[in-house]
Amino acid sequence: MSSGFDDFTEAEYRRLLSMARDRWRFITCEEAFGDVSNAAVWRHDVDFSPQRALRLAEIEAEADVRATYFILLTSNFYNALESSVAKAIRGICERGHGLGLHFDPGLRGRRLPDGMSIEASLAFDRRILEEYFGVPVAAFSYHNPTTVDGALPDVDTIAGMVNTYGPTIRERFSYVSDSNGLWRHRRLADVLEAAGDSRLHVLTHPEWWTPEPMSPRDRVTRCIEGRSRRQHADYDELLERHQRPNVR
Repeated sequence: MSSGFDDFTEAEYRRLLSMARDRWRFITCEEAFGDVSNAAVWRHDVDFSPQRALRLAEIEAEADVRATYFILLTSNFYNALESSVAKAIRGICERGHGLGLHFDPGLRGRRLPDGMSIEASLAFDRRILEEYFGVPVAAFSYHNPTTVDGALPDVDTIAGMVNTYGPTIRERFSYVSDSNGLWRHRRLADVLEAAGDSRLHVLTHPEWWTPEPMSPRDRVTRCIEGRSRRQHADYDELLERHQRPNVR
């Protein structure tokens, strides 16, 4: 496991994309079930920062690479339906990237009627994303699945969406993840340089990829404080625009 903070910068992300594009063809989660080789499922779970996600989407579009961004409707760090966040998500879609559902099974009992199945909950969240953003949602990923009591359905599709942790993708593709701001299995640069895997499943979280190196905790702080500044600016701008008093 590598903990080198220098790995997680915009400049390094550009380099990794270039390396990957030279060897692998970027495919969607739905395409992973076909007869594919030298292919990469390249996706992002947006846990903290849609703004960082938009920045990665811009970098990928510049490199002529398409990825899938999985949006969490129950995040404590952003509201996917508020105007500034929705604008960032639409910006991701406008650059040709796919939209997926990031689904937290641990929140079901607190947010939906008791007894609602995971399939019904997935369908519920999918419908919100599709109707609000006007794009198809063909795949989902679990958020923090290891924190859930009991087993989650280990199947390839649920509620008409591809399960990114289903058995087919899990068995056919070599997995690389930057969860918690660390390389959890193998360092992506090492995997790309070795070029020994015919099929790759690469998961990144946009909040870790910043202009300058910093610790994972500091990157989370950056997301929180950036959101706070935007909310204060929105409040001040609204009052100024409508000539209302702004008592401080």
